[in-house]
Parts: sequence; C-alpha cells; structure tokens
Amino acid sequence: MFRRRRIADWEDRLDVEVGKLRNAQSYREVTLNRIKDLVDAPSEAELVRALAKRVSEGNLRVVYRVVSPFTKASLATFKSPLDVPETMLDESTGEEIDIDRYRNVEPVYVSEVVGAQ
Repeated sequence: MFRRRRIADWEDRLDVEVGKLRNAQSYREVTLNRIKDLVDAPSEAELVRALAKRVSEGNLRVVYRVVSPFTKASLATFKSPLDVPETMLDESTGEEIDIDRYRNVEPVYVSEVVGAQ
C-alpha cells in the first residue's frame, strides 16, 4: 500500500510540473535532470515512460538540445533526435565536432517549441 501511494505522489508532482509548463505565460523549459529532482520518481525508466506518455498525448512538448562536449554551451535545438546531425560546428570553441546522441543531446521539456529546427 505504501508503494502505491509513493507512485501516486511522484505522478502527482509530475502532473504539477507539466501543468506549470502548459500554463506558462512565457517560454519555459525544464531538463530531464531537473524533472528527476523535482518529482523523485521510483526509477528513471518509470519517469521517462510517464514523460513519453504525456508527450504522446499532447500534454507536454519536448525538444532535443545539442550541448558542447567541451564547454557545455547549448549549440542547437531540434524537434526530433533524428534531426540532430552527425557533426556540427561548436560555436563555443570554433571547431567542428562529432555529435554523440547519447552524450551530447539532452531532452528538454518546454512550454512551446520556439527555435527548434
């Protein structure tokens, strides 16, 4: 019984965060790591499944940010991870870099899709 309540609690916290994004008056974004901190899901896999469900239902929007492996600066944002190129110019260093989709791309949950390519 306690486990069931804990799950409901984290899902309630997730719904609160989704509501904040949906009702934002201006652009707002939350990274997956921040959502993990805010909702304290029992596992990352369960959180990702819950987020994917909300995205597929149209209750949440996600974009994919390419982050410099050297400076951690945001390089570009895409609507789909399949849109992320294999290489791109890292404007923070001036060098062409290979993009590792597992290390250099992060999902970002947003109030609206602004600036995504």
